[in-house]
Amino acid sequence: MNNEVWLKVLQKIADEEEIPFSLVPKSVREKLQQWGESSGAVSLQRSQAGAGRVFKVVNLRIVEKEIISLDPNIDVNALSSSRLRNLAINKDTKAGLTTLEYSYYLCKAIGDNVFVNEVNVSDVSKSIGCFALPVRNDSEGIICRGSLLLVENQQLLDDLKWVPSGFTGIVLYYSGNLSARLRAWLKRCSFAGIILFPDYDAVGISNFANLLDDIPNAKLFWIPDWKEKLAKYGCKELRKKGNQDSMFENLWNHFKENGFPDSELENLMTAIRKQGKMLEQEAILI
Repeated sequence: MNNEVWLKVLQKIADEEEIPFSLVPKSVREKLQQWGESSGAVSLQRSQAGAGRVFKVVNLRIVEKEIISLDPNIDVNALSSSRLRNLAINKDTKAGLTTLEYSYYLCKAIGDNVFVNEVNVSDVSKSIGCFALPVRNDSEGIICRGSLLLVENQQLLDDLKWVPSGFTGIVLYYSGNLSARLRAWLKRCSFAGIILFPDYDAVGISNFANLLDDIPNAKLFWIPDWKEKLAKYGCKELRKKGNQDSMFENLWNHFKENGFPDSELENLMTAIRKQGKMLEQEAILI
């Protein structure tokens, strides 16, 4: 088995805290299950959503140590977890900056009289430009009669001209990865609807698959002319970046086996496979 594949899987599960069984490369599944059980670091469990199984972190510290032991010279700046960066630099996750109690998500309200609980966030957004929602593992959910639109890149929070004219609610910037903490918090919230607008690549589609495990009625946001933009502005290098290609094929096989949650998603993934291109969400601003 390729140690690079093993390392990437460990990095992903350390970052996500759990990943669907079907999204783990077949060459790694058995090893992950055996190593996870023997070390007490990871367990294979039935998904709380009731569909399928997931590999879930039991002891993150053991996973982190395994990652660093596999690559002592790892580029610490490329690590997504602050705990991993601390471990790589200091050989101890408790040294320096550790995982913070809170995650803060920048938001803007779209439309008038959008309330979060009793706070008029429309007025807040107009007054100071944006607001932040603090989330920790035990945070209570919020109540909002509007919808929630999650965007992957900050540029789409800065420039909202792409938002459909009829949308009322909140745009939230999640910075590239829908963490398990954020998804768990969303399950406790009440919105008129939850819409994910990711990059049209393997990471973005994976985030949608993870979100559906927690929010089965979540929807994908579609660029109105995505087919033309994929052909014109899509990038072949995106598919070659990191483990995008293998992740994409795992997702394709997963949806082929279990059904696509959105018929348009099947069209997108078919086009990506045919053209070898993926599309960043900023294309909607062109």
